[in-house]
Amino acid sequence: MKNVLITREKEQFEEVKKLFEKEGFNPISFPTIKFEKIPLEGFNEREFDFLIFTSKNAVKIFLQQVALSKSKPIIAVGSKTAKFLVENGFENVEIPDTFSSEGLKDYLYENIERFKNKKFALVRALEGSEILLNQSEFEVKLIPVYKTVFNKPENIEEVEKMLKDKKIDAVVFSSPSTFKGFINVFGLDKTREFLEYPLVCAIGSVTEQEIKSHGIKVNIVPEKFTFEGILEELKKRWNNY
Repeated sequence: MKNVLITREKEQFEEVKKLFEKEGFNPISFPTIKFEKIPLEGFNEREFDFLIFTSKNAVKIFLQQVALSKSKPIIAVGSKTAKFLVENGFENVEIPDTFSSEGLKDYLYENIERFKNKKFALVRALEGSEILLNQSEFEVKLIPVYKTVFNKPENIEEVEKMLKDKKIDAVVFSSPSTFKGFINVFGLDKTREFLEYPLVCAIGSVTEQEIKSHGIKVNIVPEKFTFEGILEELKKRWNNY
């Protein structure tokens, strides 16, 4: 059985666990980051023509603090984010083709006649790409609802031994923060050593660039920036496992 190390936040691991176990893999939780809620003060949805949600987590934390109109126009980055919004009764949700900041920017400019001079609330983590901010054709205001901080997983010793013994077959990084958190746990030298053997998987081009900037190879970047995309690529690599 192939061992796959998942570095995403602890509470988000369960849904990924089921996906990988269904295909006969052994997913191992190794949360290198955690989320801390940022209180929202004075948010008024009438100030904005559209809301942009970059993750399911951003939606959850936002809706814990704001009673948003179900008819509000929303752009969701990712099919899971969109599905969660629809399940919560939102009626006007659209999705860019590419699930990234670059994909979102392209989507807005491809439909610029509809979005020109509109005001957007970008609801996400405090950290993230600034590619959408300071645009001349439309206004985007950052509305941070949580911040990402480094986390020390409970199973560091166990995972370190598995990495040293080459018993981890793949490591999945779902954001630049999860990779930076990995370095925070092990240090850069050990990170480079530990990631020589397993397949290094990056969800998204931004995550890929962050990993490569530290001199580490990236083996897999799925066409669709999702865990399902990673899973499909691993199945292709391991079709004879």
